[in-house]
Amino acid sequence: MRKLRLRSLLCLSLWCAAVLSPTLAAAAPPAVRAGDEDATAVARERFKSGVAFFDKKEYEKARLAFLQAYALKKHPAVLLNLAQSELRSAHEADAAKHFASYLRESKETTDAEQQAAQAGLNAAKAVVAEVDVSVDTDGAEIYIDGTLEALSPLPGPVYMTAGTHSVEARKGDKSNATQVSAAAGKQLKATITLAPPAAAPVATSPTAGATPPPEMPAPENEKGTRKPFFKWLVSSPVGLVGLGLTGVGVGAGIGFSIASTKAYSNSDSVADQINAAAAKDSDLAQPDTTNLCNDPSGWLTMQGYAASNKTPALKDRAAEYNSACAKFPDNVHKGDTFKTLSTVGFVVGGVAAVGTIIYYFVDPSAKAPAEARAGSRRMAFVPTITPGQAGLTVLGSF
Repeated sequence: MRKLRLRSLLCLSLWCAAVLSPTLAAAAPPAVRAGDEDATAVARERFKSGVAFFDKKEYEKARLAFLQAYALKKHPAVLLNLAQSELRSAHEADAAKHFASYLRESKETTDAEQQAAQAGLNAAKAVVAEVDVSVDTDGAEIYIDGTLEALSPLPGPVYMTAGTHSVEARKGDKSNATQVSAAAGKQLKATITLAPPAAAPVATSPTAGATPPPEMPAPENEKGTRKPFFKWLVSSPVGLVGLGLTGVGVGAGIGFSIASTKAYSNSDSVADQINAAAAKDSDLAQPDTTNLCNDPSGWLTMQGYAASNKTPALKDRAAEYNSACAKFPDNVHKGDTFKTLSTVGFVVGGVAAVGTIIYYFVDPSAKAPAEARAGSRRMAFVPTITPGQAGLTVLGSF
């Protein structure tokens, strides 16, 4: 707590000395106008409010106060405090962006401030993705999930929370977009090429006296064509077996995928509970929990738990940590097992589908007389298996 307060006071001192001091402001060119003085006064008050909220650990209120102050006066001290508040109020993507801006743009800073900003950036990057966005055209507007980020080329990477995000570039009548699947701690690239607008079709009028080309008949198969796929599927023993295996495999894949997601969610919940309890049991705002699960009693002793006379007793509290720490790897193991079973299910379903389609084209009983060709339908099932989805794609005419 003492370190955090000293850092806030340091930033406040820099802010008041470099920006808000009437003596320095009057001596620095250009002259400060009356409107600027009013904005500076408001910014000073919002900054002081942000420091007070930060010291009370009301980080969301501190974030809003620093955000208002920075909108009025874009000073490095405000930017650093804003980033620290964002990091502690679950706005990690914004925190990473502002820590990076501080390190990139702030030149007259101390080594301690540089180290604090770098540590904050590393902590934020651990839970967000760092995406390098490049566009083949300078001056294009870059939108992240529909919100304007900046003009190309960007001064640095874009930080995104885990999930799927849209990255779009626009300039004039040109635009293009791509999707980014962000994951915590990953470094990705998004490259966009601005294509020219599609040319409008040119309308032409038919030439007088011209006759359209005759419609070419489809080539006839003298040996006949094949039965409709569905008709063959429900009448062939092999088709029925393949259909069953496909359904079982895809169904199992979906079921185990849901179970895996739930197990991972349970492990994350246990981890959050452990971290929340550690923050409560420690005198530090952000205690180091690296060795907590290895030796709960030793960790609690290092945090001064026994000396603080907290309840329950040290031995009982350590037992609670042991129980919670045992649940975490168990849920992770379940998630990994269900994930493996899900992949196996999808593979079995895909192999069964492909094998059924191949057999349809080689099965002699699937052939139909040539006279049935006019009413025949052609179709095929193509299995689709990706990390995000699985199923079958139907191609052909019906």
